[in-house]
Amino acid sequence: CALLDAYFMAKYDTTEYALVNEIKTKAQVAEENCGNHILVVTQVNELYIKSLEFKNFATHIPRNEDSVKLSNKLLILTKDAKDQFNKSAVSNFYCKSKLEQIVKSADTIQQAIGKKPR
Repeated sequence: CALLDAYFMAKYDTTEYALVNEIKTKAQVAEENCGNHILVVTQVNELYIKSLEFKNFATHIPRNEDSVKLSNKLLILTKDAKDQFNKSAVSNFYCKSKLEQIVKSADTIQQAIGKKPR
């Protein structure tokens, strides 16, 4: 059984992958709510917290420098969004653009993590 488990085991860190998937999904949902400033601010704050969780998770895994670099970049994106959205109301265009940027970044990271051998 152990041999079969090892054979079918994912070749990447499934927790990292799941965290990035959550970030991407939350950003997609937030993008749908750009017309509701109060709701989208709450969702952007949650994106920042989830990105911080991803960074903290990735940090002390051996031979994981690439994921740490990617998590830092995603954290900066979500922090910038959080800071801007909490400072003042943002335009619908800015809201959608910023969240699309986060979705694309998370998607790229998800692809990189999925291809990484463990």
